[in-house]
Amino acid sequence: AALRKPGCFPHGLSVATMGYFRTGSTLLYNVARLWAALGAGKALVSGFQCKDPTMMGIGVEGSSTARCSVVCKDHEIRSGVPGRISVMLMSRRDPYESVCSRKLMDLWCRLRQQGRQKQASQEEKDAYMKKCKTDDAMSALEAQNQCKDLMKMQANIYHARRQQGREVAYDVLLSDYTTSPEVQVMEIGKAMGICKEAHTNSALVNLVVSMGTYLHDKPDKDMGITQMHDVHNDKQRQAKCGKLAEWMRQDPECGEWMAGNASAASNSILRKMSMGK
Repeated sequence: AALRKPGCFPHGLSVATMGYFRTGSTLLYNVARLWAALGAGKALVSGFQCKDPTMMGIGVEGSSTARCSVVCKDHEIRSGVPGRISVMLMSRRDPYESVCSRKLMDLWCRLRQQGRQKQASQEEKDAYMKKCKTDDAMSALEAQNQCKDLMKMQANIYHARRQQGREVAYDVLLSDYTTSPEVQVMEIGKAMGICKEAHTNSALVNLVVSMGTYLHDKPDKDMGITQMHDVHNDKQRQAKCGKLAEWMRQDPECGEWMAGNASAASNSILRKMSMGK
């Protein structure tokens, strides 16, 4: 009831849930989407790939859709989003787990095309992948490059938002959903501009937490609605990613990011962008 009181939910709200690959950004999206569904009811649209909300008339005074709200999810910044989205949320995760997840999905040891005069043949790609997967030096470089790819994704999102004089409202560390789920749900609601009476309401918070727990435990259920991905476990990581963390730490920039729990403050690529380098 508190959430539907006049002035509690900020109608005309646009929320972008962002994150680099394999951070729990879909869980963040669903948490934000449930908060918005509870507040906006039928006046909510949601989905993957964020776009300028003003193109839909959301938040535009005089538009028939001005008081509608949108929650979207994306891994990259698109035109009009950094400056016109009301609230930008981010997700992050232990970089080792993110990179390991990509390895478990076989998004690994793919020949990079940058700097090549022409595209590599399929035979070249296959030969490179086969050697990379069995050569420790090549695998270590792959791990470090994948780490840098994720750092760049995070840096691009933060930098684009800051260039518009805006900030990321809240950045959720995936492991915090396990250690303090109620706090994370409340902070997400608060960042979305939901009134204190609602975002601290224990019944509402517990409802959103239970939804998040269900999605994490049963990611394969109702994927067409939740748009969740498979979740990997410690046993899988131990079996396939034994040396990964060690290899990643050998790169100073990746090592700093790992030590900082993938925070924006520990991202050297973002710092360089901020200094115009």
